[in-house]
Amino acid sequence: MAIYFYKEFGDLGYLATYSQHGFIKDGIYWKTVEHYYQANKFVEDEVRNLVINAETPKIASAIGRNRNYKIRDDWEQVKNEIMYNAVLAKFLAHPNLAEKLIATGNEEIVEETVKESYWGCGPKKDGLNIYGKILCKVREDLKKLSK
Repeated sequence: MAIYFYKEFGDLGYLATYSQHGFIKDGIYWKTVEHYYQANKFVEDEVRNLVINAETPKIASAIGRNRNYKIRDDWEQVKNEIMYNAVLAKFLAHPNLAEKLIATGNEEIVEETVKESYWGCGPKKDGLNIYGKILCKVREDLKKLSK
């Protein structure tokens, strides 16, 4: 039976990119996975710093979606790896969350969003669910690391 979650609230909120579980990566403290992901869309330090210092993940996301800023040329090729790296860093920084993720066993994890068919399952539940698949990959990698 699949595990469905949406947003950073409730028992499964720790799975979300907006969950308030910071981590250090690349020598920088990231408030959330969302902050890391959005900042890495850009090469200009000024824009990256806007995202890094954004008060909330929602603000970080809004900056990342602002097309007045130039996104790096290879973004489509690297975005999944960047998300994976952020999610892994978050769970490595929070062993209690890693244990919770591992405890989901081998169940499929689905980001149940009606607006997002790439990262989540989308309005018709036929989306790509890339974020859910990344969570499953991180779970498998954490299992290997804990042996």
